[in-house]
Amino acid sequence: MSRTSAVSRYATGTLTIGGVPCVVGALSSLDVTSVAGFAGDLVEVRLDKTSRPADWLERCQAIEAAGKPVLLTARLRSEGGEWAEDDSRRLATYQAAVNGLAAVDIELSSRHCQTVAAEATARGKICIVSCHDFLKTPPLAELCQVIEKGQRIGSVVKIATMIQQPGDVGVLEALLQKSWAKPLCVIAMGERWSSTRVSFARLGSCLTYGYLDQPTAPGQISAVELVRQLK
Repeated sequence: MSRTSAVSRYATGTLTIGGVPCVVGALSSLDVTSVAGFAGDLVEVRLDKTSRPADWLERCQAIEAAGKPVLLTARLRSEGGEWAEDDSRRLATYQAAVNGLAAVDIELSSRHCQTVAAEATARGKICIVSCHDFLKTPPLAELCQVIEKGQRIGSVVKIATMIQQPGDVGVLEALLQKSWAKPLCVIAMGERWSSTRVSFARLGSCLTYGYLDQPTAPGQISAVELVRQLK
């Protein structure tokens, strides 16, 4: 479905999410060489999966200087990440990322979500507001409520749920068939459902994620393969 685009202007260019689906390469380290040759649209740095060195921002900016905008994610354990608690240090990390990078992703459930999203809006950056369910796919009506809440806060909404039965895929497809005020990313998790990383992008999911070094979610395929199939 056609949706308004989200735009971020960063040090070395402009990132637009919406319209044509973007391929995201997920990076679980801060090894800039892992990005070499990646033909996708942006790099997600999963800071929660790293040792969080003092120069993390400079390393991310080096990726942007080489031509790929960076999406900074510091995922909480409660939503499948490795950041132990939602504390002041994580908020400071997001504030630094909003100042210095193209985009951030923060959980809708986080107590810092509205603060981070507001700062991103004020600085003309993209804030993805995300919701993950690693156990199930909630009913359609419940997911619609989540999206409606998320799009009042962030510039992009991301929904990722675990597929337990084929009908769950239909629920997520129904989300992509609706009209939304802001760009929507929908992800079906599960090893049997890797093909949806491509099919959902073709249905209108604004982002699709592949890994650059190691998978960060069940059923995630390589970013190189995603680019091959979509571009």
